[in-house]
Amino acid sequence: MRMRLLLLMLALGFFCRAADAQQRELTLVSFDYPPLMEAASAQRPASGMAVDIVSEAFQRMKVPMRIVFYPLARGLAMLESGQADGIFTIKKNPEREARFLFPTRPLLSQDYVIFVRKNSKIVFDGDITSLENISLGVLNRAYYGPVFEAALQAGLFKKLDIANSHKGNFQKLLAQRTDAVICSRIVGLTLLRQLNAENEVVVSGPVLDTAPSYIMFSRQTITPEFIRQFDATIAAMHEDGTFASIAKKYPQ
Repeated sequence: MRMRLLLLMLALGFFCRAADAQQRELTLVSFDYPPLMEAASAQRPASGMAVDIVSEAFQRMKVPMRIVFYPLARGLAMLESGQADGIFTIKKNPEREARFLFPTRPLLSQDYVIFVRKNSKIVFDGDITSLENISLGVLNRAYYGPVFEAALQAGLFKKLDIANSHKGNFQKLLAQRTDAVICSRIVGLTLLRQLNAENEVVVSGPVLDTAPSYIMFSRQTITPEFIRQFDATIAAMHEDGTFASIAKKYPQ
C-alpha cells in the first residue's frame, strides 16, 4: 500500500510539474548561428529567422518564454540538467529522440557544405572519404546529418578540429590552422561576410547532406499535449504565409 501511494505521489508530482511548465515562463536556449539565431546586443534584441519563428509561435500559443544564448555544448548541458525547457535549432538523431521531445514539424532545413580557403587544393567531390585525412573544423556536440554521423562513428576522420563556435572555426580556417570547415551554407556565408572574408573562402563541391532543424524540448517539464499545440501552431504559420514572410527577411 505504501509503495502504491508513493508511486501515485511521484506520478502526480510529474504531471503537476509538466502542467506548470505551460503556465510559467519557459527558458529556451539558443546559440549564435547567424542569420538563423543571433544573441541580443546593446543595439538590438535577439534576432534571426529561427528566433522570429519560435517567438511568433510562442506568442500565438500565449506561453511566456525567454531565450538565452550559450555555446551549443553548454546549452545542451543545461537542457540535460533541467536548467532549460528547450533548445533550438537542433537536428534529430536516435539518441536525442530517446531522451527529449521533438515536434513533428521542423523550424527549417539546412544544406551542409564544405568550406575551404580560396587557394586550397582540397576538392570535395561528394565522397566523404575524401575528407579522411584533412584537418576538418566542426562545432562541439553538433550533429551534421546521417552521412557525416555514420562516417564519424566509423572513425573515418583522423584530424577533427573541434571549436565552441562556428565563427571560431572560420577564424582558424582563415589563419590556416585548419584545412576545411563543415557548416550550413547560409550560416557559413553570413559568418564570412561578418569576418570580411567572403572572397577568401569558397564552398568546395556538392552538398554533403540536407537536414531539417528543430526545437527540442525537455521530457521533464514539457508535455506531449504542448508538443501537439506547438505543431498545430507551426502548421498554421505555414498556411497563413507567416513562414514565407519571415524567410523573406533573411535572404540566402
